[in-house]
Amino acid sequence: MITFLSEVCSLLEAGEDIAIVTIALQSGSTPRESGAKMAVRADGSIIGTVGGGLMEANCIELGRALLKDGSPAAAVRTFDLTNEEAAKAAMVCGGRLTVVAERFGRSGNSQDTQGLQALRSVILHLEKGSTCRLLTEYAWLAAAGQAAMDSSEELKYMRPVGHAVSISGGDASLRDLEAGLDCHEAGCRFTEGFSPCARLYIFGGGHVALPTARLARTVGFAVTVLDDRAEFACHERFPDSDVRVLPDFESAFAGLHVTPNDFLVIMTRGHMHDRTVLEQALKTPARYVGMIGSRRKRDALYDVLRQRGVSEGAIARCHCPIGLSIQAQTPEEIAVSIVAELIQCRAAE
Repeated sequence: MITFLSEVCSLLEAGEDIAIVTIALQSGSTPRESGAKMAVRADGSIIGTVGGGLMEANCIELGRALLKDGSPAAAVRTFDLTNEEAAKAAMVCGGRLTVVAERFGRSGNSQDTQGLQALRSVILHLEKGSTCRLLTEYAWLAAAGQAAMDSSEELKYMRPVGHAVSISGGDASLRDLEAGLDCHEAGCRFTEGFSPCARLYIFGGGHVALPTARLARTVGFAVTVLDDRAEFACHERFPDSDVRVLPDFESAFAGLHVTPNDFLVIMTRGHMHDRTVLEQALKTPARYVGMIGSRRKRDALYDVLRQRGVSEGAIARCHCPIGLSIQAQTPEEIAVSIVAELIQCRAAE
């Protein structure tokens, strides 16, 4: 989300008008969940996606309409993906969703200025590792919630009257951060939750770590690679990741603040180093702990940990063999299986 918002803000600050379309409500089977965003430019090109297909094409059309001179600044539209027209268009999801679209960037408009400031504030909180909420108040352009430019109940136009960002508690759940839309007679209130990228720590910068780090970055993890060899923990090998050179693996977690939102993957160059890191990892509140290796290796390491007083409950937290079972062989295939399991864990409540 930081990448998306940063790209949008850069375009706004360069003087371009942008319409942001966000899924505000979702029920049943839909192509994307609530909170998914897409930015629409005047030429119809987009950043991000709200699910593709006819529904997204209609959202692009709506966004472009808001960007025209004299157009309303915002709109709310509901899509029924269960009806006959949706079926004819091959939209077979079978749910309903409501999107909020808002124009940002029109110069001289105080609400546009406030909106850009709100987006920048969200980015700042996410960069600091804080969860936050963005609250936007809208007023209908006609009385009693009737649309000013369209008589359909599926589409209503409105104007933003205020944006406010607040920091959420550190223990906010994914459900707490879901988008919410509360419509009333005078307008509606749209609440969005934002959480920082989950942090993935990869212990060991070897041949499997390379594709794992790359792939994890593409699916939204912030990646840190740690190794006790400077030639392996370096930006030349991992240009898009943070890297740390450790004095040794006994102090692998020195200076790290591991949270319940973090993921730990252990793939050092030797069993002893793996055991050393794993014993420390199991003392953290990390959401996920995984270790590469065979069942034979796992059982031998677990026996040593038991002898050292590590509880069965703690040992059971470790995913080993790591990754989903897809018969992976190459480093790239192993990376796919590992990252797939990380996504699965991240998506679970």
